[in-house]
Amino acid sequence: MASALVGCGELWSEATVVLDAELCSVEDVRLAVQLFPRGWFSSGNRLLRGPDVPEDPSALLPMTLSAEEQVGGDLPARAAVLLPRAAWGQLAWVHLSWPAIPELGLEPAHTRTGVQACFHSDSNHNPAPAHTVYIHVHPLAEDRAQHLARQVGRSIVGPSENGW
Repeated sequence: MASALVGCGELWSEATVVLDAELCSVEDVRLAVQLFPRGWFSSGNRLLRGPDVPEDPSALLPMTLSAEEQVGGDLPARAAVLLPRAAWGQLAWVHLSWPAIPELGLEPAHTRTGVQACFHSDSNHNPAPAHTVYIHVHPLAEDRAQHLARQVGRSIVGPSENGW
């Protein structure tokens, strides 16, 4: 559903997709290094690129992975392998523009725009049983979020929250 929502917007030239995930096992860290060798791995005050992560990272657990690339690459597909194993994770598509919706009196939107899919957590990394997709819109344009959800056959199920 998140990628369908991204398709409702227009991508800026610098549009990116960002992955963040908390990894709690040596096997998951090794898999992440294999999938995201250019990713950043952090533990406490240590920040390492994929190739610099030790073969046995057990002393660094849990580790957080951060990776980013231009929209259109295969990061979401690689993330789909890792996210089910992560303690929590998110994919965020940023630098989108939402189109005008004349019937709602809404002009195009270029700020506070994006789509965020959170796995095993809410947007604040609090545990959650499944995943949630957030539509980022200007706080005074909640009608836009409802309209976008309808475009992909869904509806808004929770209250609005402060986001990016």
